[in-house]
Amino acid sequence: MRSPMSTIVWFTVGFALVAAIYTGLMFKFWAIGFVLLLTGASYAAFGGYTIASLRSVNTVNRRPTSGMFNIIVAVIALLGLWAMFYDRTTNRGIDYVNLGIAAARAEFTRVGERGGLLSIAGNIFSAAVYLPMMNLIFDWEEWGRERYLVAALVIAGMLGLTYITGGRTALLIAVALVSGAMLGRGAMGMPRLPSFLTKIRLVVGSIVVATLFGGIFALRASAFGAASAGDYLSQLCIHLAQPAIEIMAQCYSIPYSTGIESADEVANFGTAVLLYAFHVAWVGNVIIVDVNPGVSTVFAGFQDMFLSRFGYQLAATDYDGYFIPAAASIVYDFGYVAMVIGFALLGALLGLFRRTMLAGDMFRGRVPFCYAAASLLICVLISPTNLPVLLLSVMAMMAIAGATILARALGIELVYLRARPKKEAAR
Repeated sequence: MRSPMSTIVWFTVGFALVAAIYTGLMFKFWAIGFVLLLTGASYAAFGGYTIASLRSVNTVNRRPTSGMFNIIVAVIALLGLWAMFYDRTTNRGIDYVNLGIAAARAEFTRVGERGGLLSIAGNIFSAAVYLPMMNLIFDWEEWGRERYLVAALVIAGMLGLTYITGGRTALLIAVALVSGAMLGRGAMGMPRLPSFLTKIRLVVGSIVVATLFGGIFALRASAFGAASAGDYLSQLCIHLAQPAIEIMAQCYSIPYSTGIESADEVANFGTAVLLYAFHVAWVGNVIIVDVNPGVSTVFAGFQDMFLSRFGYQLAATDYDGYFIPAAASIVYDFGYVAMVIGFALLGALLGLFRRTMLAGDMFRGRVPFCYAAASLLICVLISPTNLPVLLLSVMAMMAIAGATILARALGIELVYLRARPKKEAAR
């Protein structure tokens, strides 16, 4: 069995180094503090995981989910997407067709109205698409022809969620949860990549996701009236560079201009994707030496999603609108000791959920394991509690788990296939 935590540590340290080197070469801003902080956080998580994993697990019970169960959940997610789309277009009057997804998202943010029960149900259950997506990675080899229907429904659900939310976080969460599921396969002694996903296809898929991110930037540039891809890149750079003023003066010099419009667009929107990913290096480096006036950054998304419904408004910070790495955000809010404790606890949760996953429990093992692993991966960019779609998906998982438990209590078995023979389960 391969240790998922070791991979997460390597990823965290590798991402920090690449981000720091990129910003250093691009802007002469060497984010050493950012690298040291993320390295320390990852090793704190590794320590918590190690302690939680002291008791060895000798057997693995691979209990695959049924294709029909995942089809039902995917259909529920699509119904949630319809409810969310209906609420935004009919009740709030947002014209997605004529505005486009980028301008429609900006209009939805501007309107800022809180929806009723239809909106709440749509937001929660549309995020349920992540459950069959994770199971698709775990159970692909166990299913028959229904796996292609599950895959089609998941793709439709993810495209719909990305279209309606008009942002990049839905895709980011999908990538993180799929990565968590692959780590889960490795922890269970299975090949990390399911049979349909070869290394070449994984690389191609990564390119497709990066292209989608770049495409969203292109749509935003068009929606907000940027004269060209280079002009939009300069504007984006200036916005992202505000926490580090020394970078702003260089923003007008980074756009590419070769005279070939298509090549310039690819280069500039590709650079926009990199800047968006790596601006966490200078934000993380700056925020840990700043003085917090008493505001929250770690739980700002969580608080805004719930407390704002009761008229509670969060105090603005100098870092609103930026991705703040979770470790830096905790340091800013609570200090270094809290950062170490927080990451150690998250690593411990990953270790505990790994044990219940190996015991064959889906809702207390497989699903929370994927979310814990995804959270640790996302922490290099932002606190998971600041991603509303991620929080809504957790609520959807809890609702489906409750419904499934009730169904089983009534004698309706939807979740698991027949139990495997003991000899096979012990392998």
